[in-house]
Amino acid sequence: MRLHLAVVAILIAILASVAVRYRWSWAQPFTRRWLRVHPYVSAYVRCAPVTFTYLFVLVITTWVLRSSTVDLRHALLTEHSTNLDHLRSDPISVLVTSAFWVTAPELWLWTALFPLVLAPAERWLGSLRTIAVFAVGHVGATVVTACVLAFLIRHGYAPRHLRDVIDVGSSYGFFCVAALFTYRLPGGWRWLWAGGLVVGTVAVLAADRAFADYGHLAAVLIGLALYPLTRVPAVRRRDHWPIWRPPDVVVEAERERIAAHELFVHGDER
Repeated sequence: MRLHLAVVAILIAILASVAVRYRWSWAQPFTRRWLRVHPYVSAYVRCAPVTFTYLFVLVITTWVLRSSTVDLRHALLTEHSTNLDHLRSDPISVLVTSAFWVTAPELWLWTALFPLVLAPAERWLGSLRTIAVFAVGHVGATVVTACVLAFLIRHGYAPRHLRDVIDVGSSYGFFCVAALFTYRLPGGWRWLWAGGLVVGTVAVLAADRAFADYGHLAAVLIGLALYPLTRVPAVRRRDHWPIWRPPDVVVEAERERIAAHELFVHGDER
């Protein structure tokens, strides 16, 4: 059912884009509004190419999972899981590929949170530093989780079948970037954000004690510890940029690019 709704949503989006592209009369109110916000949306996406490319990849892999049989879905997730057996036999491969598989409910969450947190963080840190922070958080938290799980199994506090448990997703890397994003926020908001992340992950760990919860707390602590990255001159120069709005110079460049494209496409009609 959800897959059918997704297909309908895509078809509606395609129809709307065609209507705007060819200026269909019934779509004029929508077209005028879109032309006003288009430069801001385009600039927002262009300022965070890694975030939105990564989100697009997650959409594709999640669609593959949703359209697969139960057995194939389980096989795919198991193949890319950072469980203890895979970390021992093929650590590099699973550490990389595990970050590209999420469940459908997670995808909806990341669709909301990536533009709100990961995108402004990338615009502030730069694309390469954002990739590095995400990777450090993902790998570091995975190693912490694996060590905790191995300890629990070795001492009889957890069943041995957890050695091959499915552990994939974007949450470790995201929490690490979100924690580092603390230093971009002003004044009291910085303490509120950091406190929420730490208290939230500790509370979930205390209540649930799932092995992944150790990783989420570790990712937050790793992100907070990466504070020196925020003192790099290139990053400090972007401290004055708006947090959730692309810089005016980028918006203006997008407006000029869109106007040139419109002139090229519709020039013969005028």
